[in-house]
Amino acid sequence: MSRDITFIPLGGGQSVGASCYYLQIGDTKVILDAGTGMKEGMEFEPKFHSLLTSPFLQSMNQISQIFISHAHADHVGYLLRLMKQSTYANVCMTEITKTLAEYQLYDRMFIGNNVQNEKERLAAKSLFDRITPVSFMKTMDFGSYKVTFYPAGHIPGAMMMLFQIGRRKILYTGDYSLNDTALTQGRTIPEENIDTVILCGLHAKHPDYRKNPEAAFKQTDYILRAVKKDGRSVLCQIPQLSKGVEFLKILNDWNIYGVPIYLDPSVMNMVQKMEQLSVPILNQYNKIMGMTKPEEPHIYLTSCRNRRWEWQYQTVKVDFSLHEDFEEMKLFLRKINPRQAVVVHCEKEHSVFEHTIEQEMMSDGESRTQFIFAEEGEIYKL
Repeated sequence: MSRDITFIPLGGGQSVGASCYYLQIGDTKVILDAGTGMKEGMEFEPKFHSLLTSPFLQSMNQISQIFISHAHADHVGYLLRLMKQSTYANVCMTEITKTLAEYQLYDRMFIGNNVQNEKERLAAKSLFDRITPVSFMKTMDFGSYKVTFYPAGHIPGAMMMLFQIGRRKILYTGDYSLNDTALTQGRTIPEENIDTVILCGLHAKHPDYRKNPEAAFKQTDYILRAVKKDGRSVLCQIPQLSKGVEFLKILNDWNIYGVPIYLDPSVMNMVQKMEQLSVPILNQYNKIMGMTKPEEPHIYLTSCRNRRWEWQYQTVKVDFSLHEDFEEMKLFLRKINPRQAVVVHCEKEHSVFEHTIEQEMMSDGESRTQFIFAEEGEIYKL
């Protein structure tokens, strides 16, 4: 049996959005993540043309497995369309990722939608029924390789995948967090000797970027004081649902004043999904926003651009990073010290004078890592 390993980024190479990667292990054809991206208000998808015109694949029905690292849209937004094309693929993700993906790709599209196409709804539901939930620290044997799933941090349900092909070990990270967040603990690093890591390196070309872990907490304290001390109502606009849930957890943990926190339905629905999976978030001060604005001073948390009462609120745009910064990426690479690092999901450098994580690790005498900054559509032998 051939042990050749081929890697092709189909989206999310040296750019962010539509993360999707082809991994061929011998004759077994695997997809890692299936995201969409947004640019200037327009959605874009992974590009499968380079794969379908390559010697490796003639039909999407040849895909054997699809692994989804976590439930952010740039890693899961294309999943249903990919599953329609890859009829025989075994699709694997954690139970939490499946639930969050189902909410984003099925519930928001079909539940309560009076103009829905019933045939389309049933087809989408059948696709989710095909998904195989997997557990952390468990190993699955697919014959030509084995894969073990590790907690990645970042958001609940996020996983890293360790592929074992004979004696070779390849780790795919997706997005990950070294440190705990409000909703989940940091990643668990495999103890095995890693040959290759396929690394989502958002800030791999930003040596001066430092994440401020206190930013969200300082903003939380300011918002709670504005309501309790000054009697103002504050509208918190969150750029994406998952960050809305994360920020709600921080608000609830810090809300010693008992400030009412109203949630728009999209945030509340996602929170309730996570609570069903034993991720505790809600407390007695959380309420769903109705059709009329409450008179009492309060916080209104929304992921939508709500113009109905916007002028009656002090508006705060809440945003914070759940990604690793440059120093944390360096710590991660030092810890696993792989022979090879394939960097994807990578934003462009801010200036020509900035050095990359590759140049940084070259000055580390104990590092053995060689780097590939993988471009979309290019073929790499690992």
